[in-house]
Amino acid sequence: MARARKKRAPRQPSKSATTLVRTRPTSRSRRRPSPAKLATKLTEIRLALGLSQGQIALHLGVKDRASISGYERGEREPPLPVLLAYARLAKLPMETLVDDEVDLPEG
Repeated sequence: MARARKKRAPRQPSKSATTLVRTRPTSRSRRRPSPAKLATKLTEIRLALGLSQGQIALHLGVKDRASISGYERGEREPPLPVLLAYARLAKLPMETLVDDEVDLPEG
């Protein structure tokens, strides 16, 4: 015959455990700073390469032209792999893209 199991009362968290609960920061405080000149630099790179937004999306492996448009307007920030692809396509160090104190080379 099977034994009947006793039901246990749910465990109450200890006082020390309840003080360790973290609150989520607001979305404003979670946002990290982004490069102010990034959007302009991405546009300049595309134009210097003579590519449309659709064409550069294909070169970068980005889903569609709308993502490129968002990057160039500064509404969206490209993920790191896309930034790396931009840098490689333009034959620039990634630092040039993300550092506001470093300008794109002339020409």
